[in-house]
Amino acid sequence: MPRQGMGRHGEVAAKDLAEMGFCEKRVQLAHLHGERATPKQRKAMARGQVAHQRYWEEGVAATADRRCFVATFVFGPDASETQVLRAYRDAVLLRQCWGRALVAAYYRVAPMGCRIMARSPGIVIGV
Repeated sequence: MPRQGMGRHGEVAAKDLAEMGFCEKRVQLAHLHGERATPKQRKAMARGQVAHQRYWEEGVAATADRRCFVATFVFGPDASETQVLRAYRDAVLLRQCWGRALVAAYYRVAPMGCRIMARSPGIVIGV
C-alpha cells in the first residue's frame, strides 16, 4: 500500500510540495498519521469551500464577456443555455483564429437579428 502523498511511482504530489512551504510539520504529521479533522474543522472547511466557489463565480461573472445577443434574447441573460454558449465561445471559439473572426461577425450581425426577432415574435416561438 503506497504511503499517503505518494503517487504510483513514488512521486510527491504538487499539492503536497506547495503545502510544505506553508507548514512542514503539518505535512509530516499528515504523511505519518493521515489527515485528521474534527467535525468542527470539516464544517469550517466546507464553509470555506462554498465561500471560495462563490468568490470565484463572482470574479468570473465580473470579468466575463456578457454579450450573447440571440441566446440572451431567446432564453434570458442568466439561463443555463446562455451560460453554456458563453462558455463555449470563451473556451473554444476565442482560442482559434477562425473562431475569433466568427465571433466578431456575430457581434456585427446579431443585434440586428435580435431587433428583427423582437418585431416578429413567431420566429422565437419555435425555439
